[in-house]
Amino acid sequence: MRAVRVVGSKALAGVLSVALFVAGCGSGKAPDPPAEAEGAPADQNVGERIFIDTRFAQYFAANMTGVNDPLPVGDPVVAIVNTPIGPQPGPFAGQSINCRSCHFVTEFTNVVGLRDRTYADFVDHSPLPRTINGINFTPRNSMQMVGSMQPHEGPQFLHFDGEFTSPDDLVKTTITGRNFGWSPDQYSQAVAHIANVIRQDNGNNFPSQTYTHGISYATIFLGTDKSIPADSLLPAEDRIDVTTATDEQIVDVVSHLVAQYAAGLLFKQDEQGRYIASPYDVFLRINHLPTQPRAGETKAQYAQRLLGLVSNMSSPIYVDASYGSFQYHPQPFVFGPTELAGLKIFLSAAPNATDGSQHAGNCVACHVPPDFTDFVFHNNGSAQEEYDAANGQGAFAQLAIPNLADRSANPAAYLPASANHPNATERFRHPPVAGNPFYADLGLWNVYLNGDIPNPQANLKSVVCAVAANCATDQGLATTIAQFKTPTLRDLEDSAPYFHNGSKPKFDDVVNFYINSSALMRQGKLRNGAVELGSMSLSAGDVAALVAFLQSLTEDYDDA
Repeated sequence: MRAVRVVGSKALAGVLSVALFVAGCGSGKAPDPPAEAEGAPADQNVGERIFIDTRFAQYFAANMTGVNDPLPVGDPVVAIVNTPIGPQPGPFAGQSINCRSCHFVTEFTNVVGLRDRTYADFVDHSPLPRTINGINFTPRNSMQMVGSMQPHEGPQFLHFDGEFTSPDDLVKTTITGRNFGWSPDQYSQAVAHIANVIRQDNGNNFPSQTYTHGISYATIFLGTDKSIPADSLLPAEDRIDVTTATDEQIVDVVSHLVAQYAAGLLFKQDEQGRYIASPYDVFLRINHLPTQPRAGETKAQYAQRLLGLVSNMSSPIYVDASYGSFQYHPQPFVFGPTELAGLKIFLSAAPNATDGSQHAGNCVACHVPPDFTDFVFHNNGSAQEEYDAANGQGAFAQLAIPNLADRSANPAAYLPASANHPNATERFRHPPVAGNPFYADLGLWNVYLNGDIPNPQANLKSVVCAVAANCATDQGLATTIAQFKTPTLRDLEDSAPYFHNGSKPKFDDVVNFYINSSALMRQGKLRNGAVELGSMSLSAGDVAALVAFLQSLTEDYDDA
């Protein structure tokens, strides 16, 4: 059902052995690809079933004739999927929305011009199943899920604005919230409906037949039936008797199981946690280059050590078709001189950059290998570009943004809608509207110190105040303006369009954006811009090499 992944200590099947790894490097060839795993753990299988189930949405609750009956008429929001080659029939047409509706994987593999996705959709803002407070699209692009829960040092933040630190919290908020059609004041109804589906399910539906052998949720969750196969037998700590549990307890288990499934969505790694599947990864291995930091070395130090090593290579071994091929991508499986030049640009910084002549991308400052993300937040200028495009050059610099005291005094006027403020304007977590300067997306600013979103605050404060020189003033709120979480760059091919607003459809668009954004930063024209942009010195001549390097991070991720 899914590609091989290493999940904590649970799913180490299908990885490269140490002996094979050494043998492959010694021969100058890449090690053989890993064998396929026998199957995912039971909690992940059940979680995937829930992930695909279309019955938890508000539309289903409002239109169903019975929990186990098909809808008389499907939700229009899932009838059509907008893609780069035009509208396509929705894989869940005739049903209602589910998690997979915005996080596709193999649904369009056989459509010419499309391919597998890394749990993302194709649009800049995903459509919502129900208009609430005049809003019918999500405020941001659907960030890819694969790699989003990659283990790393430091706190975990999920979503572009860091709204969640726990995947359980993310899932629960999603299935009881606006993405599933529930308004902020319908939380109780959402919880009751989801619990009702779990209790009454008879197992006679597609996701049940595919993932849990047609067994009902009640039987799976109880876990005492001797006929339950091992791949559907939940561990004791995840079991619950739905006949005696409260609605809230049931939804908590539902959320936890989907979170367990999401935690298994990782790019291919060996048993030491080393990435193995992209041409870039193969290039490192066959040239005996380090693939991850050594003991006691930070990732930033590792990146600089890697730069020194690749800069001094006299006779690199390049990756060509003899090392493999892509099954799902039309491009060749290569890492050659152009990709190597791009890697050097990617890793290089120009601390005193004054123009674009130094071939230094300083991309590594935020996209740190081997994960190619630092898992925290930066303002790269994309929010300013989007706002200025709608309201005129320089408009973002003049946008009036309240301080902490003013925002706290009137949260409904500035912050996202919540159960406490269901009719909030959401003016600063909304895509800019042409000719209407009221709306902007300020990213992390919407979450940081927001009393309606308590769970991530301690972790957010630790990272904000670690870099905010004036954190004692306004507790650093002003430094969060237009900051968004750094996405991984691995397998970017399968998660376009790029940035939080989906404003860049191609790699060269991204690189050219950074050329312009870094120039604005040097000129002092980027409001609250990331300091890292100041050490970026790129020209048009660097675009091809950087694009080639980004393509070398592609891998054949699928859901098989």
